[in-house]
Amino acid sequence: MFSIPTTENSLHLLSDVRRGQWFVHDYESLLPVALSFLGGEKIAGAIPRLAFEFYAAEAQAQFTATETGSKAQQVAVIPITGTITKYDSCFTYGAITYARAITAMANNPEIGAIVLDIDSGGGAGNAIAPLKEAIHRVQALGKPIIAHVDRCASLAYWAASQCDAIFCDNPLSDVGSIGGLCQIVDDIGKLEKDGYTVITVYADESADKNLDYRMALEGDTSLLKKNLSYNVAQFHKDVKAGRPDIKEDAAGVFTGAMFHPAEAQALGLINGVMTLTECIENAAIRAQYNH
Repeated sequence: MFSIPTTENSLHLLSDVRRGQWFVHDYESLLPVALSFLGGEKIAGAIPRLAFEFYAAEAQAQFTATETGSKAQQVAVIPITGTITKYDSCFTYGAITYARAITAMANNPEIGAIVLDIDSGGGAGNAIAPLKEAIHRVQALGKPIIAHVDRCASLAYWAASQCDAIFCDNPLSDVGSIGGLCQIVDDIGKLEKDGYTVITVYADESADKNLDYRMALEGDTSLLKKNLSYNVAQFHKDVKAGRPDIKEDAAGVFTGAMFHPAEAQALGLINGVMTLTECIENAAIRAQYNH
């Protein structure tokens, strides 16, 4: 069992909830919890997290001996579950912690391959960079890294698409939702109702500061959409690079649809269906070939 220290940053999550870009599926189902969080209410399941734990598995397929010794290498299994934020919060681990775990296993000579065990509807747009960097670090060191997924949507799929392969766990798994949304929370009315008066003053020289947010409050979301489209374009670019056989012109693939395994495999979103145990074996075999 391995352990990575965590650092909670719930203030950053507050900022993301209020006015962040999100690459997440079924966002509406998360909104009531997000609003309760903003209101300072106690949320069921919100607990302090002191460490992130994951494990290494022995595969039946034996690794070839390394140059430094004959000890068989293992496959690290790193779970990525729930909504992915950049930092740890009282709800979930963050991408920074996941990236630290991935990087630690990339640098560990006893680890020959990595399986990301993903069950996530996606997360905040600012969470993808550390995950991509860590996955590419593994690949640069010549170690296989594959994704075993159940639900793998939006930002979670963005991360999985950078791995060497993606395997759904079972016929009811689903992947996709390649797209993004932006939200802002206008709580001025509530503040005024509670007796607060909010006065915001911008310098004459700062006409463009927070302009997208201010325009949206006035009903014009065009600038927010423009900024969101920039990041969605990067999402598409990364998926095409990581999944070169994806059927990008097929209906729904790049417009946010979700797919079950049979259709997802036909469209190039995944490589097939495997249990976690089978993925561990697959990763071990890939490591043998890499040697």
